[in-house]
Amino acid sequence: MTLIPNPLCAVGAHGWDHPDWVGDFYPDEMPPEWRLSYYNHTFTCCYLDYAEWAQQDEATLAQWVDDTLPRFRLVLQAPALPLSVQDSASLAILAPRLGMLADAAGLSEQIIWLPDEPDWRQLAMQIQARAAQGVRSYVLSRESRLSQLQQAVTLVDVLGY
Repeated sequence: MTLIPNPLCAVGAHGWDHPDWVGDFYPDEMPPEWRLSYYNHTFTCCYLDYAEWAQQDEATLAQWVDDTLPRFRLVLQAPALPLSVQDSASLAILAPRLGMLADAAGLSEQIIWLPDEPDWRQLAMQIQARAAQGVRSYVLSRESRLSQLQQAVTLVDVLGY
């Protein structure tokens, strides 16, 4: 039986291409273009600033969708409105993996940014409170601290989300 993770909480980093993770997370000989595929087997989301996703060509965006599992979600910073034709086309390609698109204020409502030294009990209570209300949470690391992210994945697993 294959278990599908509860969609009420996802854990990830700001981006997935972190050279300092090579050796500790990514295998030493892994080509950089394989990192997203590898990353999404451990983490269930990824945050990207507008400039990080909007400057990609359509083939790259389509490859991101192909390289990720159906449960994986992209959390994207929104462009200034109205959307350009190019931004609309990019978002249409990313739609199967789009978890959230919002400006800074909207992102702060659903994102729980991991602090330098997380209070794991407090984080668990935040996740549980949001889940009880049916609100999806994205637990993300701006600094992409691998050990904290791995602990957050374990916490979410223990909580059953």
